[in-house]
Amino acid sequence: MTQTESQVARVVFTRGGVDESIHTVHLAVVDADGTLIASCGDPALVTFPRSSSKPVQALPLALAAPELPSDELAIACASHAGTAEHRLAVLRLLERSGSTVADLKCGMHPPFDAAVAAELIRAGETATPLHHNCSGKHAGMLLSCVLNGWPKEGYTEHGHPLQIRIRELHAELGGVDLQQVEVGTDGCSVPAFALPLSAAARIFVGLAQPLGEYAEALERIFSAMTEHPFLVAGPGRLDTTLMPLVPGLVAKMGAEAFYGIGLRDSPRGPLGVAFKIMDGGERARAHVALGVLEALGVPLTSELRALAPDTLHNWAGREVGGVRVELPMVWA
Repeated sequence: MTQTESQVARVVFTRGGVDESIHTVHLAVVDADGTLIASCGDPALVTFPRSSSKPVQALPLALAAPELPSDELAIACASHAGTAEHRLAVLRLLERSGSTVADLKCGMHPPFDAAVAAELIRAGETATPLHHNCSGKHAGMLLSCVLNGWPKEGYTEHGHPLQIRIRELHAELGGVDLQQVEVGTDGCSVPAFALPLSAAARIFVGLAQPLGEYAEALERIFSAMTEHPFLVAGPGRLDTTLMPLVPGLVAKMGAEAFYGIGLRDSPRGPLGVAFKIMDGGERARAHVALGVLEALGVPLTSELRALAPDTLHNWAGREVGGVRVELPMVWA
């Protein structure tokens, strides 16, 4: 086993005292200067933040529309649950660019919110692109195109001016060369950008402590997300429940168990965190997030601990196992 492998974090699910399932995790923590101060595993791991990139993808919109209402900026950063409140915010954003639901190229999937999905079934209706968790991002991209004088047609394509600019912003905010930002295609058809974990952590400390030419727009994104946590995700989802419990914290989940956190206030000052659970195990995400926050000096209240219980119960309510978080943090 290499040194890097021995230092990965782990979330271990146990049953009857036996380790039953293990999720391995790489993570990076940077300070306000973007300097790596702590890590588990490989902080240089190149991976896709997926929807954790949405604050960066919304930055061209924030720059071009300084008067945009904060709820509409929040929905542009969202992986929303498809509730009526989410859909109405997306519609308002679409109207600003003269667009309709038909212009959304995100595709469609059943809404994340179980109650909304059940209501569609009862009504004999099918989901539309408006229910897609990325529809707010796509509506924001359409408005970005209009405000910047770019064509709306082909806005999801890798060679579109908007997507080229978003890739450049990932490099700038992550503190890496453009060639280090690799490109794939996301589930909603826009480009997905891969970069080192430490670079992703720099993006999130830049949200918590905005500096430089984009500071005002990044501050507005931070404020929009933290003031409207429900719009960023939805009922019972981690971003929505975590942000109100930790003042000065901005958080954004990404598919395949990526997570980004920006901390405005900590015993070590502003910090950015990025981690990737290597098997894509979503159930381990809250456990890692709370473990990292505790390691960084954030007191875990009972409300926070309830987001990631350390005991497992079966359907009859019997305790049958537990969850153990191992964070062998290496401090710089």
